[in-house]
This record gives sequence, structure tokens and C-alpha cells, in this order.
Amino acid sequence: MPVIPTPAGRKASLRGQAGRFARARDGNVALLFGLMALPLLGFTGAAIDYGFATYLETKLQAATDASALALCQTPMATTNAVLQTQASTMMTGYMGATGLTVDPLTVTANPRQITLTTHIVSPVFFGRITGVTAPRPGGSARCATPIPKTFEIALVLDNTGSMLESSGGQSKLQAVQTAATNFVNYVYTNAAFATGTKIAIVPFAASVALNPTTYRYATWIDQNAKSSYHWDNVLSPSGSGFTNRFDIFTKLQAAYSGWGWGGCLETLPYPLNVQDGTPSSSNADSYYVPMFAPDEPGNGGTGYRDYNSSRSYNSYIDDSTYNASCQSQSNASFFDAEGRACKYVNPKNASPTNSNSSTKVPNGPNFGCTTQPLQRLTSDTSVLKTTINGMAALGSTNIHEGMMWGWRTLSPISVFADGAAYSSNTVNKIIILMTDGANSWATNGSSSNGSLYFAAGYLKNVDGTGPTSRLVPGTPTVNDADSARDAVDALTALACKNAKATGISIYTIGFSIPSDPIDTQGLKLLSDCATTASQSFVANDSSSLIGAFNQIAASIGTLRLTQ
Repeated sequence: MPVIPTPAGRKASLRGQAGRFARARDGNVALLFGLMALPLLGFTGAAIDYGFATYLETKLQAATDASALALCQTPMATTNAVLQTQASTMMTGYMGATGLTVDPLTVTANPRQITLTTHIVSPVFFGRITGVTAPRPGGSARCATPIPKTFEIALVLDNTGSMLESSGGQSKLQAVQTAATNFVNYVYTNAAFATGTKIAIVPFAASVALNPTTYRYATWIDQNAKSSYHWDNVLSPSGSGFTNRFDIFTKLQAAYSGWGWGGCLETLPYPLNVQDGTPSSSNADSYYVPMFAPDEPGNGGTGYRDYNSSRSYNSYIDDSTYNASCQSQSNASFFDAEGRACKYVNPKNASPTNSNSSTKVPNGPNFGCTTQPLQRLTSDTSVLKTTINGMAALGSTNIHEGMMWGWRTLSPISVFADGAAYSSNTVNKIIILMTDGANSWATNGSSSNGSLYFAAGYLKNVDGTGPTSRLVPGTPTVNDADSARDAVDALTALACKNAKATGISIYTIGFSIPSDPIDTQGLKLLSDCATTASQSFVANDSSSLIGAFNQIAASIGTLRLTQ
């Protein structure tokens, strides 16, 4: 007869069955985990090995790119064997020698292209589990040594009085001289620049000077006084026997040897002063007028003359001469005394030193003409360095004239006609414009002229004219320092725009040291003048100025990897 379990007995039996089931399940789980662990470890190991190989491949490619670029900067005469050795040395330096292979280089000519292919063995940490052998990441890069390009480069360099300010233990001018000299050395020792590359040096201050001996009789200068601007500050010149301004310079040089024509020229009328071109007989005002600062009323260096509270700052001869027919009248107006031509026939009381002006610019007919002559395009490094070393700091700032004469040195059609055609596919034209300040046409509220003499004359000339015809149309009336600056800024901006339209690439450098900073308006003018934002630099000390020139030099002939 079957035994019927009691309730307590049934519970005990169930507990025993459950224990046996639990023991059986633990064994299954352990077996299952054991079966799964190996693939999980394999996947993890494979991921680690793959990640390291990927990292190594990225590093290898970067090293290959850098090495290829370096190879393309070697001289063209470097043999393939030497290139191969250099490639191995550089790659070993980047990656180490372990597992590295540098394949034989592929080198082609015209232009020289170098293809560098590399491999490296990537360590495998879980190979016994995954069964994967060591991968060999590879890298490949091709660089090209460009066919040397021919450049025409104008260095337009600020030579104003503020360049005497100290920066980093030297003057700002000395820093510019070092930077410009380094630039010349780089251009003529770097394979990226063809032997036909030429450089012009254009020092500027209130104006730009040319060699006065070379250009005294240039046909594009207003030799015959046909320009309507020629006699704007000399009244009735023919009555004293003068046929042009050069005749006055001749008389003045007889009185003081330093008063021959200094080589500076006045600003052309608008729009000729923001365009490229050559003087034409059909437009007398297209000829360049020699800068001539008239003798302002007074008795030379003995003191200024006061006419109705109007003060002179450039009185360098007496208003009277020993000739009885040329005697100053006590009741003469400021402009009558300033414009009288007869006083230049036999100049009296020649006074080249100005004791009345804070400008430090010497008295005389070349007032405002303070820089040494520009140097036209040349590849003669001795001539270029001599020009750079001879620069001196004096005078106010006229960025517009500096920019225009820089452009004229590169032009194929202007007064020098030295440059290659704008359409040339083999010549690249570049202007590097450096200044430490802002346009400054010095006004003089104590003078009837309203300003000191400038490349655009006075704000009020003896003949009653002003600068309006030389300014961009719509320019507000120029009557103080701010409006004068705005007017010259507008000319500068338009000159930059027009030069860029011909294909000239413009770099600008603002030399703005903490003790003598360039304001926001000045920095914007330079930034807008540059061809691109990356071509506009601001240097805050001498070392960064030199660095800016170095960076520009390097960027002009930059090497790049090919696709």
C-alpha cells in the first residue's frame, strides 16, 4: 500500500530536488561562461591590437608627410642616394628603427616630385588568442619641388620720425633694417625664387624721393611748367625769369649747397594718384610736378613772421633781396610775401636750420622731402642692402605716396616701366607695406596756409587753391588733423584696391609697440589694404616684426604636398 507523504515530508523532498537542480544549474553556467570567455577575450584583444595599429598608422603618415616635405626642400642637385639616406634618417628620428621600412624613393623631374612610401610592424599583444599576425601599417606622401618662380617685390618701408622710437633695445628703424636685410638674404638663397626675381626698396615719410641726378630731366616730369599745379605757390614767376621750379632750385642751391632739388614729387590729381599709368601730352596735369616748399614769410632762421597772427614754420630766406626792386612791403599780406617770386633771384639770409618748428625737418625748399631715394627693381643684393642700411627716420607719414610709388616700381606702364606685364603667367608681383603709424598731414592753425607743406601742397595755397582736386570725390572739407587724415586714408584705401585689381598681392605689417601704438583706424586701413586677412600682420616689438618679415618670405615660396 503506497505511503502518502505528509505535508512536512513533501516540503523536505522539494528542498532536496531544488538543491540538486541548483547544483546542476551552477555547473551549466560555469560551462557556458567558459565557452563564452575565449571569444570575448579575443574580441577585446583584437580591438586593442587594432586600435594600436591605427594609432601607429596615423603617426607614420604624419612622419611620412613631414619627411617628404623636407626632402623637396633639398637642393635640386641632391642625388637619389643621398635623398634615400635622408629619408631613412628622418623617418627613424620620427618613428624609431624597430619594424620600420622605408621603400626606395620614386623621383621624377620637371618639376621634381618625390614619392615616399613607408611601413612599420605594429606589435600584436593578443595574437595567440586571435590568431592574427602583426599588421604592417603604411604611409605614403608625394611632394613637389616647384619650378622656381620669378617675383617682383616692392618693400615699402616707413622712414618717419617715429621710427626712432626704441623697441627691444634698438630703434624701430634698426629692427626694420634687420628684417628687410633678412628678407633679401632669404629670397636670394631659397630655391623657390628664380634667379630673375627682383626687389625694389621704397622708403617713405611725408613723400617719396627719387635720385635727383638721374631724374632731373625725366620726360615724365613737368619740365615745361604745363601742369596747372606747377606755380600754385609762386606768383608771376615769369617776371623773375623762371620757366619752371627747377630754375628756383638752381638759384637756391647757389645760396646754400643743400638746396638743390631733393628728388620728391607732388601728388598727382585724382584719379591719377590712385591709378597706374604714364603721363600723356593730352593731359598736362598727368605730368609729375617737383615738390617745392615755398619760403614762408619771415627773415629766414631769425624768426617767424607774423601777419595778422599767421605764423610761418619754413622761412628759409628773407622776403627781401639786395635788389631794390624786390623789397618787402610792411603791409604785404601773408600770401603776397609767401608767393613773391623775385626773392628767389638773389636769395638773402639763407637759413637751412629751422629753430621755430618742432618737426625737426630742416628749413628749405625740400621741406617734407626727407627720405633717401627709392631703389628700382634689381637683383643686386649689394645695392639693395646699401639702400636698406642707408635709411634714416625723419618726417611725417604719408602711406598713400609710399603705396603708390611701390606700385609704380612694379608697373609695366608707369614712369619706370620696369615690371613684367600684368598678364604674365610667370611673374608674381608683391608689395610688402610696413608702417608704424597713421597718415598724418600736419595742420597748422596758426598759419594762413592751414598746414605744413605736404606732397599735396598746403590746405590753402598762395593761388587760392586747396587739395580738393587731389582727393577722392565726396571727401569732406579738410580743415583739421582728423579730416586731413581721413582724406589721405581714403586715397590709400583706393590705391590698395586698384593695385590688387591688377593682380598684385599685398602684405601689410603694422609696427605697433606698446609705447607708440597704432590706433584702430590705422590697423583697419592696413588690414583692408592686404589681399587677405592672413596677409595682414601686427608686430608689437622688434622680434615680432622680424618674425613677420620671415613668415612672409617663407609663405611666398611655400612647398605643399601634392594629391
